[in-house]
Amino acid sequence: MMRKILFWLAVLAAALMFVFLGWAFSQHGTIGLVTVNGTFQKLFIILGVLGLVLLGLALFEWRLQARKQKSTTNILSTAVRILTVLGIAIFVFGFFYVGIIPGPLEAGQTPQLLIESGSGINGVPNMAVTYRTPKPASDTLIWGSDASAVTLKETTPAREHIFSLTNLHPDIRYWYQINLGQKEYFNSLPAAGEPLHFAITSDAHFGSGDSQNNLTEEMLQQIANPANHFNLLFSMGDLVEHGFTDSQWQQALQAVSAVTENIPTKYAVGNHDTILGGLNRWETYCDPAGIPLQNGTQLYQRFDDGNVHFLVIDLEWSAEDFNSAQSAWLEQQLAGIPKDDWTIVIGHGFYYASGSIVDGWKWYDNKETTDKLTPIFEKYGVDMVFSGHDHQMELLQKSGVSYVIAGTFGGALDPQRTYTSPESVWYSSTNFGFADVTINGNTADLVFRAPDGSVINSFTIPKN
Repeated sequence: MMRKILFWLAVLAAALMFVFLGWAFSQHGTIGLVTVNGTFQKLFIILGVLGLVLLGLALFEWRLQARKQKSTTNILSTAVRILTVLGIAIFVFGFFYVGIIPGPLEAGQTPQLLIESGSGINGVPNMAVTYRTPKPASDTLIWGSDASAVTLKETTPAREHIFSLTNLHPDIRYWYQINLGQKEYFNSLPAAGEPLHFAITSDAHFGSGDSQNNLTEEMLQQIANPANHFNLLFSMGDLVEHGFTDSQWQQALQAVSAVTENIPTKYAVGNHDTILGGLNRWETYCDPAGIPLQNGTQLYQRFDDGNVHFLVIDLEWSAEDFNSAQSAWLEQQLAGIPKDDWTIVIGHGFYYASGSIVDGWKWYDNKETTDKLTPIFEKYGVDMVFSGHDHQMELLQKSGVSYVIAGTFGGALDPQRTYTSPESVWYSSTNFGFADVTINGNTADLVFRAPDGSVINSFTIPKN
């Protein structure tokens, strides 16, 4: 009887290892993780081999014991028992730590002012106030300007609250108020032809032991300061180290709320945000499904402010998630944008870049993304392409398109480059900071700023 129990425990342990692998590869972004990260690639291979070895040894032990050759199975039995315990332990670890069954969603309780896709009837995008409550509630939001106010009431109790602010007029000071609480003020985006000022950030990595999030918070204060007149904030991904860990989201969202309560914000998804089951949390906190969509999906979409058009795309590790549907959507959107308008693409993964080899992967001039996307950018006259992923600052230019890397929002900086891209104009991996951009007429002022707001370097980018 005991022999049968031990045998079936071993089979169960092997099966659980395969279940864990199957679950991992069913998650968004895992293919990229294995392609790019040599450490995880080896771990997954080892786990698969261990499962096969355990299953084979268990069957072999069973056969020997059935023939009553017990004297030859002592070492074999010990190996099977050790691998059985290891297999069950790996699954249990994954179950609780990585979140094969996700834990509760507790972050996002501070309101955020998020930009909706498309454009409103007055040429500026609609916005949504989103937040979560500890318990289901039917809330009321009042919003407006000095001229008028609108009351929005929920009819069904829920933990996730989404209020759309529509038909905004350009460059108006508005306010919103939840359940007659404190008023929060914000400005709608400027009218077509007026200067548009925005901050670009990436790779804060809240939750990582080597991130300097005190500097992240210093930069957020610079962006939030009304004296600096930022109209928009873009967060290009890797806001957290492990997207499956809710406490990291709590820390990150509380920090960015210094900006996101009052300055319109748009998130792009990063590889660390979605890693091993993190996608659900990113979608819940950064682009809830209840926000109206005029185009695209939660992971990629476009919005317009007058003659400036932003396309936020899903590009995480490399080009694994740039599938045929996203490619067709991108070309369709770009084809409809007038040549004289500004076209700006924003996403996490990079294209041309300087860098070095880490874990066997080249963190520079990415052949996969440059082959798939840069011909599209050049075909439709995209002006600027922003990314993170590489923890450095860099400006690169190719065929009229300016590529800006701004992955220095707090995560550990990359080592000094060992390869310099032929397209590189300027590069730094010694400074934390963010990109400050002003679109004004036919030029864009690009400023790389340090955490205290001082200028690291600046450039004038002409319209393509």
